Amino acid sequence: MAEHFTTADVARQLDDCTFCPKMCRHACPVSTTTGRESLIPQAKMDRLNKLVHDQEPWRPDTTESLWACTGCRHCTVYCDHDNEPGLVLLSGRAEANKRGAGHPALAGYGERFRARDQRLAADARERFGAEAFASTGTIGFWPGCDSLDKGTADVAAAQAVFERLGLGPVPLVDAGLACAGYPLLAAGLPDEFRWHAGKVATALRRFQTIVIGCSACRHAITALYQGEGISVGTNVVSIAEFLATHADKLPAPATKKRVYYHDPCYLARSAGVVEEPRRVLGQVADVREFAWSGVDAECCGGGGLLPKTMPSVADAMARRRLSELAAQGGGMVATACGTCALMLRRNAPEGVEVSDLATAVANLTDTPFTPPAAPADEP
Repeated sequence: MAEHFTTADVARQLDDCTFCPKMCRHACPVSTTTGRESLIPQAKMDRLNKLVHDQEPWRPDTTESLWACTGCRHCTVYCDHDNEPGLVLLSGRAEANKRGAGHPALAGYGERFRARDQRLAADARERFGAEAFASTGTIGFWPGCDSLDKGTADVAAAQAVFERLGLGPVPLVDAGLACAGYPLLAAGLPDEFRWHAGKVATALRRFQTIVIGCSACRHAITALYQGEGISVGTNVVSIAEFLATHADKLPAPATKKRVYYHDPCYLARSAGVVEEPRRVLGQVADVREFAWSGVDAECCGGGGLLPKTMPSVADAMARRRLSELAAQGGGMVATACGTCALMLRRNAPEGVEVSDLATAVANLTDTPFTPPAAPADEP
């Protein structure tokens, strides 16, 4: 049996879930969306338990269910034992890779991750200009890789809102990096995650406060790094938390538009950031709630590398999340995470408008911003 599965806590969690009467089965967005009983949290943990006790062979077909998890922690909300299937399954993914039983869609993922990270960092410098970056300072802005890839307008909107609030230009962190590394851990590559995390932490330590535009980046830096013995030693907050401390400076429109707020899993359930984004939106909009919200919010499908291992399911989860609003005739949704914004935007049905939190604030307060032009070699 692999060493990390013999620890008392992990072994207990595997046994708890294996013999559990499936109290959290309704809370797994992957199994609910696919309708597959084999993908409920209890079944995935039972499969991993069998694998680590050599009751099942380690093969790509037997480890497939280990990758059917976004790490959203909705199952943990309903667990009387506070088990963390999302974290335990990450260990299972790492062991699967060691045994040559990793997911076929993630072959060579470490190299692919590094190539994308370097490309996005270089593109960001070309899009925003070297003057928009700083390697040290009081406040630094870390948008996250999905925002730098598909949401650069949201990055520009955030910078405009920062200035509107009198915070002055908030520079992008000049680190030559775009991602905090969570996807590496989700891919079952803990050694590469640890190496990347060290590089990110070194860059972030040069600032007093880091504002994060990605919920997975915030979770990685404030929680997962500590698990690897890496301390950033600076104040790290989500953009929702940062804006909430200055929300009273936002001008209230004469008529407030109705806006639904989508809770990113890693903000609401992992960090307890629930009230802050609503405080920000409440200044400029009439905030409405989904039936499932706060720590009970449904996942958008963007976590755990599900868009790579089960892309059609990930998209179906995003559509499922927005179906409630679509059934009511549509409306506007805001979210405080670049990955959530990406998943929901590309799957939004007709009549549903999805906006990043900063972009929503900018548009609702008539704060002008100019999306950066694409790099010269892009269409």
